[in-house]
Amino acid sequence: MVGQRIRYYRKTKGLTQEELAQGICSVSYLSKIEKGDAKSSEEVINMLCERLGISPEEVDESKILEMLNEWNMMMVNRQFDEAINFFPKVESKIDHVTHPEIMITFNLYLAKYYMVKDLPELEKANLALEKVKKVFDQLTQDQKFNYFLLQGMHYNYSEKYNDALQFLKLAEGELGKSLNIIETEIAILYYLLALTYNFLMRINSVTTYAFKAISIFDKEYNYSRSADCQVLLAISYRRAKNYDLAEYHLNNALKYSKSFKDEFMSGVIYHNLGYVTSCKNEHLKAIDYFKKSLEYRNSQTKKRKALTLFLLATEYLKLKDYKRAEEYVEEGYKYSNNDLEVYYHLKVLQYQINENYDAKFESLISKDVISFFENRSNWEYVAKYSELLADVYFDQALYKKASTYYRIANNARKNIV
Repeated sequence: MVGQRIRYYRKTKGLTQEELAQGICSVSYLSKIEKGDAKSSEEVINMLCERLGISPEEVDESKILEMLNEWNMMMVNRQFDEAINFFPKVESKIDHVTHPEIMITFNLYLAKYYMVKDLPELEKANLALEKVKKVFDQLTQDQKFNYFLLQGMHYNYSEKYNDALQFLKLAEGELGKSLNIIETEIAILYYLLALTYNFLMRINSVTTYAFKAISIFDKEYNYSRSADCQVLLAISYRRAKNYDLAEYHLNNALKYSKSFKDEFMSGVIYHNLGYVTSCKNEHLKAIDYFKKSLEYRNSQTKKRKALTLFLLATEYLKLKDYKRAEEYVEEGYKYSNNDLEVYYHLKVLQYQINENYDAKFESLISKDVISFFENRSNWEYVAKYSELLADVYFDQALYKKASTYYRIANNARKNIV
């Protein structure tokens, strides 16, 4: 309906009804046009559309929506190269579209497109989501589900996990209201909830949603996404010190990555297998796994490679091979890309290698490292580094300071549930 289009574009351009109607018609008449209650004259419609910079002509809605849904399914099914190649076709068609429902759907899928690229373009994704937010009251139930889910994705990428959780729970609340959301997209929501709870160290919630997602992904034969969930389960079981179950889920994921030659997933799995075996004090085995992970370095992000190098250096430190530990720390710095999380891990480890627990070390941990991980709700590392500083103070017979940081470590562990 032309009235819906006029309302949509008035809102996206930030115009009030008074501003749009000025010199054309009364505000009450415009309100009736937008609601579809008025039999409007062609002249008035043309003047309103001209002011908004849109055509009064309708488009073949079904064909455009069909094209957009095809593009979306490429992204849902992780056919990212196809989605990138298809994008110019979408752009060329959408240039001539003014229908509100189509434009809302396009902006939702555009936000997703910018987030699933190899190098996510979060600013562009946010601009698309902001356009949808302006006309939120015009969204269908399905569109609300997608808007909440994509906002959750965006906050996850931005490492604002509490905000991400808020939107993902809103998306979950839409499930009972909509009839047109496909099962794979529901499973993606469950995976994103598991992922967010993983960042927030909520072990029980991770397992709940990861298993929900796996049950759908396996039924849909979507084993790559199922493998992602297996890795999340493994991380949670490692944190709960159930190392056998952690290895079980990682080996399940490894079967997929080997069968489909998924190098990225293989690198992730070997990294986590190294972490689990390290927790079991099998340091030589852990080193082998970390080195296997680095064999897939061309398919990994710089941050992921730097974290693997950090853990590899940690294993050599445990074996008192200080020379190799230092070498891997230095290599880790090359890939850290000024990422504060990686930098703090490497810097603290370097102090440990050199057994240099001076005032600069104490300041780094107490003023920078602990607060950094507290702000991210990363309680695992809050506990780890608080306990490290407490141990140093204890060895120096500074028992009151040691007690303070042991308490911080214990309180942090209480948040890992």
